Amino acid sequence: MLIGQLSKLTGFSKDTIRYYEKIGLIVLAKKARLDNSYKDYPEDVVHTLNAIRKYKELGFTLEEIRELLVLQSIQVLDLSKLLHVLELKINGVNAEIEKLHEMKLRLNREFQLLLHKKTGHIIALPEMKTAA
Repeated sequence: MLIGQLSKLTGFSKDTIRYYEKIGLIVLAKKARLDNSYKDYPEDVVHTLNAIRKYKELGFTLEEIRELLVLQSIQVLDLSKLLHVLELKINGVNAEIEKLHEMKLRLNREFQLLLHKKTGHIIALPEMKTAA
């Protein structure tokens, strides 16, 4: 299938499909070029792009997705391996949530301190005092 049809089937733009091909997430055989130099994308690229979308929606980076696709292509991505990868991702998300929660607490404390200042009061930042 041509890239336009692939784009319509998957919802990815042509540029995104080309980019994924450029960085190796999509791999085409050398014989995938037609006589008119157009690329003929096989049906399995649709499945690959759908997998990429799902992994992206789950918060995986393109590099993490590449690793998963490689494991799948060499047929070592079994259920236990995928569960382990998902568990690591969940732990990373939990750590990020903790950091964001701490940041929110600090922002709220700073907000409460600033509420007690008079309106119109000019705040001098420490960095501004040393630069002056």
